[in-house]
Amino acid sequence: MVVADSMAKDWRERITPEVCRQYAEEGVVYLPKLIDPEWLLLIELGIQRILGSGSPYIQTFFKGLPGEFKDMVRHFDSTPEFQRLLYDSPIADMVGQVIGSENVWLLFDHVFVKDAGACRRTPWHQDLPYWPVAGEQICSMWITLDPIPQSECLEFIPGSHRGTMYDGFNPRLAAEDPTLPFYGKDLPRLPDIEAEREKWNIVAFDIEPGDVVLLHPGVLHGGGHTSEGRRRRTLSVRLYGDDIVYDSRPDTHPTVPLTPGLSSRLAPGDKLRAPWYPRLRPLPETVAQSWR
Repeated sequence: MVVADSMAKDWRERITPEVCRQYAEEGVVYLPKLIDPEWLLLIELGIQRILGSGSPYIQTFFKGLPGEFKDMVRHFDSTPEFQRLLYDSPIADMVGQVIGSENVWLLFDHVFVKDAGACRRTPWHQDLPYWPVAGEQICSMWITLDPIPQSECLEFIPGSHRGTMYDGFNPRLAAEDPTLPFYGKDLPRLPDIEAEREKWNIVAFDIEPGDVVLLHPGVLHGGGHTSEGRRRRTLSVRLYGDDIVYDSRPDTHPTVPLTPGLSSRLAPGDKLRAPWYPRLRPLPETVAQSWR
């Protein structure tokens, strides 16, 4: 795995051709100290706002069981801190360079909060089966606010985005069996990676605040439990470029996050353009005017 030079001062020096090559081939890139503390503060304030909002888009994994944790999606429209982060910071520019697209849209923002003591690991999965998209120019930037030792970090299987797309795990049944399928048709069931770890090339990192992981949504990943007394607050920014199109998924469950009306507006193969997905780059004129 390639680790970028943490002493580089300008993000353009950090997002090198080698980083872009690694992302394309492995689907996982660790970049230490990429996000400045000012942007981390915005993320922290945004998470606090969401937690206090009573949002219907907050769900609890393993609810009522030891180790439950919170999962929060699509709060960009109601969170000024996230708007400032994604319009004003270079995050969208960085991802645009990695995926090779001057145009960058937000698929959705995704927050995880594990602060209830010893929280369970996230089951192994790919993100792509849950999302109604196809194409190559897509990337999640995974940003942490808290130090995470390698033993508790999210784990990844490099290169798995170029292999099989499996069914997702079913969040409601994850405590029973983390390989039970989300859709239950058309896609192969997840392998039990945790039971056969020695068969897989699993990587993880020691993470400090400001470090990021660039992750392709087709990469198998999971883990990230927390030990007693430790908390983990992370933001995953899901961004995409020009070649991403709407794609169908099995009809037994809606895709994630819930997007009412999307399937009536778009047909498979249509460019993913809808009010749910704000454009970040080039900066919209209405946003640019506020700077003048």
